[in-house]
Amino acid sequence: MTPPHVPPPRPVPRGAAAFAEQLRERWAEPRVRVGVLLVVAALAGLVWYQAGRSEASALTPPAPERHTAHRAPTTSTRPPVLVHVAGAVVRPGLVRVTTGARVADAITAAGGPVPDADLDRLNLAAKVVDGQRILVVARGAAGPAAAATSPGGAGDGTDASGDAADGAPVNLNTASVQDLDALPGIGPTFAAAIIRERERRGGFTSVDQLRDVRGIGEKRFADLKDRVTV
Repeated sequence: MTPPHVPPPRPVPRGAAAFAEQLRERWAEPRVRVGVLLVVAALAGLVWYQAGRSEASALTPPAPERHTAHRAPTTSTRPPVLVHVAGAVVRPGLVRVTTGARVADAITAAGGPVPDADLDRLNLAAKVVDGQRILVVARGAAGPAAAATSPGGAGDGTDASGDAADGAPVNLNTASVQDLDALPGIGPTFAAAIIRERERRGGFTSVDQLRDVRGIGEKRFADLKDRVTV
Protein backbone atom coordinates (compact mmCIF):
# COMPACT_ATOMS: atom_id res chain seq x y z
CA MET A 1 0.00 0.00 0.00
CA THR A 2 1.35 3.36 -1.04
CA PRO A 3 1.65 6.01 1.79
CA PRO A 4 -0.30 9.26 1.26
CA HIS A 5 1.58 12.24 -0.10
CA VAL A 6 2.42 14.78 2.61
CA PRO A 7 3.08 18.34 1.37
CA PRO A 8 6.34 19.82 2.51
CA PRO A 9 6.07 22.35 5.39
CA ARG A 10 5.67 26.04 4.47
CA PRO A 11 8.75 28.08 4.99
CA VAL A 12 8.65 30.48 7.97
CA PRO A 13 7.94 34.01 6.65
CA ARG A 14 10.60 36.57 7.32
CA GLY A 15 10.84 40.39 7.04
CA ALA A 16 7.90 42.22 5.52
CA ALA A 17 6.09 39.01 4.86
CA ALA A 18 6.28 38.12 8.54
CA PHE A 19 4.94 41.57 9.52
CA ALA A 20 2.03 41.28 7.06
CA GLU A 21 1.24 37.85 8.41
CA GLN A 22 1.11 39.22 11.96
CA LEU A 23 -1.26 42.01 10.84
CA ARG A 24 -3.61 39.53 9.23
CA GLU A 25 -3.65 37.48 12.39
CA ARG A 26 -4.34 40.59 14.52
CA TRP A 27 -7.06 41.84 12.18
CA ALA A 28 -8.80 38.49 12.54
CA GLU A 29 -9.43 39.33 16.19
CA PRO A 30 -12.74 41.30 16.70
CA ARG A 31 -11.44 43.55 19.44
CA VAL A 32 -8.59 44.75 17.24
CA ARG A 33 -10.99 45.70 14.45
CA VAL A 34 -13.21 47.59 16.94
CA GLY A 35 -10.21 49.50 18.35
CA VAL A 36 -9.05 50.52 14.88
CA LEU A 37 -12.53 51.74 13.96
CA LEU A 38 -12.71 53.84 17.15
CA VAL A 39 -9.36 55.46 16.41
CA VAL A 40 -10.43 56.27 12.85
CA ALA A 41 -13.72 57.74 14.09
CA ALA A 42 -11.89 59.93 16.63
CA LEU A 43 -9.49 61.24 14.01
CA ALA A 44 -12.38 62.03 11.65
CA GLY A 45 -14.22 63.91 14.41
CA LEU A 46 -11.12 65.97 15.20
CA VAL A 47 -10.65 66.89 11.55
CA TRP A 48 -14.33 67.89 11.27
CA TYR A 49 -14.13 70.06 14.43
CA GLN A 50 -11.03 71.91 13.22
CA ALA A 51 -12.62 72.51 9.83
CA GLY A 52 -15.74 73.96 11.48
CA ARG A 53 -13.72 76.37 13.61
CA SER A 54 -11.78 77.60 10.60
CA GLU A 55 -15.00 78.24 8.67
CA ALA A 56 -16.59 80.10 11.59
CA SER A 57 -13.51 82.32 11.94
CA ALA A 58 -13.65 83.15 8.25
CA LEU A 59 -17.33 84.15 8.46
CA THR A 60 -17.01 86.29 11.63
CA PRO A 61 -16.26 89.93 10.72
CA PRO A 62 -13.34 91.52 12.56
CA ALA A 63 -14.23 93.70 15.53
CA PRO A 64 -14.09 97.40 14.69
CA GLU A 65 -11.17 99.29 16.13
CA ARG A 66 -11.96 101.72 18.87
CA HIS A 67 -10.56 105.13 18.30
CA THR A 68 -10.14 107.29 21.36
CA ALA A 69 -11.26 110.79 20.65
CA HIS A 70 -8.57 113.31 21.43
CA ARG A 71 -10.09 116.57 22.46
CA ALA A 72 -8.07 119.65 22.03
CA PRO A 73 -7.47 121.34 25.37
CA THR A 74 -9.76 124.25 25.89
CA THR A 75 -8.64 127.36 27.64
CA SER A 76 -11.16 129.55 29.33
CA THR A 77 -10.21 133.17 28.87
CA ARG A 78 -11.64 135.81 31.15
CA PRO A 79 -11.83 139.41 30.04
CA PRO A 80 -9.29 141.59 31.85
CA VAL A 81 -10.34 144.34 34.22
CA LEU A 82 -8.63 147.70 34.57
CA VAL A 83 -7.53 148.69 38.07
CA HIS A 84 -5.75 151.78 39.37
CA VAL A 85 -3.00 150.89 41.84
CA ALA A 86 -1.69 153.99 43.61
CA GLY A 87 0.71 154.80 46.40
CA ALA A 88 3.63 152.74 47.67
CA VAL A 89 4.16 150.38 44.73
CA VAL A 90 7.00 150.14 42.21
CA ARG A 91 4.95 151.24 39.19
CA PRO A 92 1.80 153.07 40.34
CA GLY A 93 -0.85 153.52 37.70
CA LEU A 94 -3.30 151.49 35.66
CA VAL A 95 -2.87 147.71 35.49
CA ARG A 96 -4.87 144.97 33.83
CA VAL A 97 -5.71 141.80 35.72
CA THR A 98 -8.04 138.91 34.96
CA THR A 99 -11.60 138.83 36.22
CA GLY A 100 -11.63 137.32 39.70
CA ALA A 101 -8.13 138.57 40.52
CA ARG A 102 -7.31 139.63 44.07
CA VAL A 103 -5.87 142.82 45.47
CA ALA A 104 -2.53 141.03 45.83
CA ASP A 105 -2.57 140.24 42.09
CA ALA A 106 -3.16 143.88 41.20
CA ILE A 107 -0.27 145.00 43.44
CA THR A 108 1.99 142.41 41.82
CA ALA A 109 0.96 143.68 38.37
CA ALA A 110 2.05 147.16 39.50
CA GLY A 111 5.56 145.88 40.21
CA GLY A 112 4.93 144.90 43.83
CA PRO A 113 5.05 147.00 47.00
CA VAL A 114 7.98 149.22 47.90
CA PRO A 115 9.94 148.26 51.04
CA ASP A 116 8.05 150.64 53.35
CA ALA A 117 4.55 149.77 52.07
CA ASP A 118 2.04 148.98 54.81
CA LEU A 119 0.17 146.02 53.35
CA ASP A 120 -1.56 145.32 56.65
CA ARG A 121 -4.00 148.12 55.85
CA LEU A 122 -5.26 146.15 52.86
CA ASN A 123 -7.27 142.99 52.45
CA LEU A 124 -4.98 141.29 49.95
CA ALA A 125 -7.46 138.46 49.40
CA ALA A 126 -10.34 140.72 48.31
CA LYS A 127 -11.49 140.45 44.69
CA VAL A 128 -11.04 143.51 42.49
CA VAL A 129 -13.60 144.96 40.08
CA ASP A 130 -13.19 146.96 36.91
CA GLY A 131 -12.46 150.64 37.60
CA GLN A 132 -11.39 150.06 41.20
CA ARG A 133 -8.67 152.15 42.85
CA ILE A 134 -6.30 150.45 45.28
CA LEU A 135 -4.27 152.73 47.50
CA VAL A 136 -1.11 151.27 49.08
CA VAL A 137 0.11 153.58 51.81
CA ALA A 138 3.54 153.72 53.40
CA ARG A 139 4.10 152.88 57.05
CA GLY A 140 3.29 155.84 59.25
CA ALA A 141 1.59 157.78 56.45
CA ALA A 142 -1.98 158.96 56.70
CA GLY A 143 -4.41 156.80 54.79
CA PRO A 144 -7.48 154.62 55.09
CA ALA A 145 -7.86 152.50 58.18
CA ALA A 146 -7.04 148.85 58.13
CA ALA A 147 -9.47 147.00 55.89
CA ALA A 148 -12.24 144.97 57.45
CA THR A 149 -12.35 141.24 56.80
CA SER A 150 -16.06 140.50 56.78
CA PRO A 151 -17.02 137.85 54.22
CA GLY A 152 -18.86 138.60 51.00
CA GLY A 153 -16.69 141.52 49.98
CA ALA A 154 -16.36 143.42 53.21
CA GLY A 155 -13.07 145.18 53.41
CA ASP A 156 -11.99 145.08 49.77
CA GLY A 157 -8.63 146.57 50.59
CA THR A 158 -9.25 149.79 48.68
CA ASP A 159 -9.91 153.36 49.51
CA ALA A 160 -13.55 154.18 48.81
CA SER A 161 -14.15 157.25 46.74
CA GLY A 162 -16.11 158.79 49.58
CA ASP A 163 -17.31 158.19 53.10
CA ALA A 164 -20.91 158.39 54.24
CA ALA A 165 -19.86 160.06 57.47
CA ASP A 166 -18.45 163.16 55.74
CA GLY A 167 -21.30 163.39 53.20
CA ALA A 168 -19.26 162.43 50.12
CA PRO A 169 -20.86 159.89 47.75
CA VAL A 170 -19.91 156.28 48.44
CA ASN A 171 -18.52 154.34 45.49
CA LEU A 172 -20.63 151.19 45.21
CA ASN A 173 -17.78 149.33 43.50
CA THR A 174 -15.15 149.97 46.17
CA ALA A 175 -17.16 150.40 49.37
CA SER A 176 -16.82 147.94 52.22
CA VAL A 177 -19.67 146.66 54.39
CA GLN A 178 -18.85 149.37 56.93
CA ASP A 179 -19.07 152.10 54.27
CA LEU A 180 -22.45 150.87 53.06
CA ASP A 181 -23.74 150.28 56.59
CA ALA A 182 -23.26 154.01 57.30
CA LEU A 183 -25.71 154.97 54.54
CA PRO A 184 -29.26 155.92 55.62
CA GLY A 185 -31.60 152.94 55.76
CA ILE A 186 -28.82 150.43 55.08
CA GLY A 187 -27.82 148.04 57.81
CA PRO A 188 -25.39 145.11 57.74
CA THR A 189 -27.92 142.88 55.96
CA PHE A 190 -28.54 145.29 53.07
CA ALA A 191 -24.83 146.15 52.91
CA ALA A 192 -23.95 142.47 52.46
CA ALA A 193 -26.71 142.11 49.85
CA ILE A 194 -25.33 145.06 47.87
CA ILE A 195 -21.85 143.53 47.85
CA ARG A 196 -23.21 140.15 46.74
CA GLU A 197 -25.00 141.86 43.84
CA ARG A 198 -21.79 143.72 43.02
CA GLU A 199 -19.82 140.46 42.87
CA ARG A 200 -22.53 138.77 40.81
CA ARG A 201 -22.42 141.57 38.23
CA GLY A 202 -18.66 141.98 38.32
CA GLY A 203 -19.21 145.57 39.44
CA PHE A 204 -22.00 148.11 39.12
CA THR A 205 -22.18 150.24 36.00
CA SER A 206 -25.09 152.42 37.13
CA VAL A 207 -26.57 153.56 40.42
CA ASP A 208 -29.97 152.43 39.12
CA GLN A 209 -28.80 148.81 39.45
CA LEU A 210 -29.31 149.13 43.20
CA ARG A 211 -32.99 148.46 42.46
CA ASP A 212 -32.02 144.86 41.70
CA VAL A 213 -30.89 144.30 45.29
CA ARG A 214 -33.62 142.47 47.14
CA GLY A 215 -35.25 144.67 49.77
CA ILE A 216 -34.28 148.01 48.24
CA GLY A 217 -37.56 149.49 47.09
CA GLU A 218 -38.27 152.80 45.44
CA LYS A 219 -38.38 154.76 48.72
CA ARG A 220 -35.07 153.42 49.96
CA PHE A 221 -33.51 153.90 46.52
CA ALA A 222 -34.70 157.52 46.46
CA ASP A 223 -32.89 158.10 49.77
CA LEU A 224 -29.70 156.47 48.45
CA LYS A 225 -29.31 157.57 44.83
CA ASP A 226 -27.75 160.96 45.69
CA ARG A 227 -25.41 159.45 48.28
CA VAL A 228 -23.78 156.79 46.11
CA THR A 229 -21.84 156.68 42.87
CA VAL A 230 -20.08 154.18 40.58
